[in-house]
Amino acid sequence: MPLTIDIAPLTSTPTTREESIGTDWCAERLGPVYRPVGDSLAVHVKVSRVADLVEASGRVTGRFAFDCSRCAAEAELAVDAEFEHHFVGEGQLDAGGEDDDGFDADPDVSEHDGARVDIEEIAIQHVLLALPEAPVCAEDCKGLCPVCGTDRNRESCSCALPKSADSRWAGLSQIKIDPKG
Repeated sequence: MPLTIDIAPLTSTPTTREESIGTDWCAERLGPVYRPVGDSLAVHVKVSRVADLVEASGRVTGRFAFDCSRCAAEAELAVDAEFEHHFVGEGQLDAGGEDDDGFDADPDVSEHDGARVDIEEIAIQHVLLALPEAPVCAEDCKGLCPVCGTDRNRESCSCALPKSADSRWAGLSQIKIDPKG
């Protein structure tokens, strides 16, 4: 069930809610890189309304397992993603004149249907933005040896690393720079 909030009871005084969203979307949207730890992510959201403008801010927290992109060891990452979003009434996104872009140029503004706002998709988008593209188990991870495959975090090897085989850059090694000018 999506995380939606009814607009009618909202006032200018912020209302706080503790909710959760399921992780069934993860397989499709995260692919094989991340796996959720648990069945849901916690969502803490604060919502208020003035006329047709609904303001929502909050935080999504959860844990994801992954295989390190350097050494392939399994690791976990805690996600703590904050968000702020504004919902305007129907037809107000492009309410600006010819010289004004209106709200439609702002990714943190969307329309509501007059009855409720959907927080779930916004929370998911901020989780996706908070996850690193190439996660590592530790910032100082040494990775695998590209020659023998040894995990250099656990043991060292005596392999000589090959020079770059990309000949397109070979000409740069011939350039001599005179430090005097």
